[in-house]
Amino acid sequence: MSVSKALQFMDKKDLECAICLNRFHQPKTLKCMHTYCLQCIQKWVETHGKMKCPTCKQEHDLTKEDLKKLASNTMISQLLEYVTKTEERKPTNCSFCDNQPAYHCSTCQLYLCAAQCVKQHKAVPLTKDHPLYTLDMKEQNGQPTNCQVHCNTPLKFYCSNCNKSACKRCEHILDCYEKQHKVIPMSTAVDEFNKDANEVVKLAYEIENKLTEKVEFIVKSKSSFKSQLSLSTTAIEIQENKLIKKVQEKSKELIFNMKKLYKEKEDALDSKFKDIDSKRTQVNNLMASINKMMNKPEERETFVSHKTAINAVRDKFLATDFDKLFHKIYITPNFIPCTHLDELMNTQGIGKIITADMYEVADDDKEITVSKGQLFVVKVSSPAESGACQLAATLINLSGEESPTDVEYDENGQYKITGRCNVEGDWQMKITSRDEHIKGSPVNIKVEALGLVHTTGIISDYKEHCKDNWVRDVVLNRDGCILVLSFSKDILKFNQSGSFVARIQVPQNVTVNRMHLMSDGNMIYSDAIAQCVVLCDDKFQEVRSFGKDMLKSLEGLTLNKETRTLYVADVYAHCVYKFNVDDGRLMGKIGSESSGVGKMKQPRDVTLTKEGHVIVADFTNDRIQMFDANGKFMRTLVGSGREDGKVLSPFGVTMDMDENIIVSSNHKLQLFDKNGVFITRIDHKNDGLECPLGITVISNRPRRVAVANLGQNNVKIFNY
Repeated sequence: MSVSKALQFMDKKDLECAICLNRFHQPKTLKCMHTYCLQCIQKWVETHGKMKCPTCKQEHDLTKEDLKKLASNTMISQLLEYVTKTEERKPTNCSFCDNQPAYHCSTCQLYLCAAQCVKQHKAVPLTKDHPLYTLDMKEQNGQPTNCQVHCNTPLKFYCSNCNKSACKRCEHILDCYEKQHKVIPMSTAVDEFNKDANEVVKLAYEIENKLTEKVEFIVKSKSSFKSQLSLSTTAIEIQENKLIKKVQEKSKELIFNMKKLYKEKEDALDSKFKDIDSKRTQVNNLMASINKMMNKPEERETFVSHKTAINAVRDKFLATDFDKLFHKIYITPNFIPCTHLDELMNTQGIGKIITADMYEVADDDKEITVSKGQLFVVKVSSPAESGACQLAATLINLSGEESPTDVEYDENGQYKITGRCNVEGDWQMKITSRDEHIKGSPVNIKVEALGLVHTTGIISDYKEHCKDNWVRDVVLNRDGCILVLSFSKDILKFNQSGSFVARIQVPQNVTVNRMHLMSDGNMIYSDAIAQCVVLCDDKFQEVRSFGKDMLKSLEGLTLNKETRTLYVADVYAHCVYKFNVDDGRLMGKIGSESSGVGKMKQPRDVTLTKEGHVIVADFTNDRIQMFDANGKFMRTLVGSGREDGKVLSPFGVTMDMDENIIVSSNHKLQLFDKNGVFITRIDHKNDGLECPLGITVISNRPRRVAVANLGQNNVKIFNY
């Protein structure tokens, strides 16, 4: 489609980026076919990690190389070129009259006013179908459009009561003054309106994001419900089959025992039957023999023998004891059903269904590791937005020792359960709703000891270049490993257990002293040879360098990713320089050489608070100072002294995720809160910490810090 034809369907909004709400600059099209400024896409990726299209919500994983390969929107670029030229060449007057031009005909190349001229242009058969571009009615200085009644007269006033704008020639504004209406300058009205509109747009954007999160949660919950239904149904069937199998096994066992008892009884009865039957036969024979002896007294001797035998049978089989024994054998086994089982089935059945209100422990919190005494948070989500807390949490170790917990609801379906374990070992946090465990409970918690946990080998043993130069700084890499810097082009990589992983060589002929890793994958380091700051990619290929012939002796550096301001401590310039990291422009400096308040001598390191305040390790003045983002002195956080809670020759300073300040100075490592109040000493005197330099927090759970230990040329890792 040509530019002239596209103008027929174009709205001014079509040339505006939906992210910055300004006209496109370098328009690039995503795979979802929506277009945004290249810089807007880059900033979005740097801030959020992924590009989520504001129009269709599709997510895009974009690396630095992907950004370079994004397709340009040629049509929008051509339209922008046309619009820019048209606006820049716009004359003061219409091509046919003295009124301000409001339209441009791309075919005739004429500028037309909004009054009669454009109407005549549309009325002429030859020009009525020409595409017209509506000119921006604002002047280049941002003033409002001209009056629709008096075309050449700019709008100057706005009546808040009548909700009308007016120029000096408009009569109705005089009535407003007479009625004592609230009349304000048009520029003020525009500013106030735009401010209100921007706030509403910002609020609407926040609401839209929250609603999107809730919709995504509902979709996820429906899927979870369906999956849980299938799992529960299967579990019920398994329980049913398990119980049926158990009942069948018990039935077989009872029948087997019953048959066994019957067999024993039957054998006993058979034995008695044979014994009694033989004695009965004997008695019958004796009785027949005695009958034959009748009338024969001479057979008395035989008769006495038969009588004795008969009495013996009587004594054995007709005695009371024999009857009892016989009755015992005769007792038959019977089956008695278990009534307790019936009661159990009637009350609990084979199980029960619980909901536990669909609470679930966050994936990252189902198993955690913390240091002894560290305050930690376990997050729990719930679809129900109720202020009433339905959760209970118990923190207990294997010895049965309990620790208190606190459950807090944040009104967004999210709960935060805080706890602290003051004893090392394995703990569990049991989280219940209505006495039932929620999904992910219990949370397994490993509590580690405080103090030194790992020490690396001697750094020079792993290097190829500049082996005589000792360790200077440590940086947490994106993969969780530790990068070790030692005035060399060799950068050593260790894991958090202190084991050597790899050797990385910077391709340029440089000496890397200190380093800062950016969120976009790039890195910034100070080159001790060229005395400049180098911005490089993740392969250490230089992107740009700046500060040459200005910087004298670079040490610590840090970046404010929101303002894109890089802070660099310069030892011999006795100040902290500020640069724009995107183009290397010098933006100013903080401090100057002196021991006075707000001054500094040989600053060694710099870090930032969440508010953007600048914290400086003032080496020679033995103190830690805080400045605002503009360099105005705020206060001294830590003063000079040998005792704990004071510093001598502070070299390294950083902030952890809990906004605590960690300082390395004069053979010790200390922890302060964000206001400079001393909390604890992290190292112990026998840990071998000698002249600690650069430091970096490498873990939040457990809280763990790595220190460049110059005195022993190694790196020490502490839990704190």
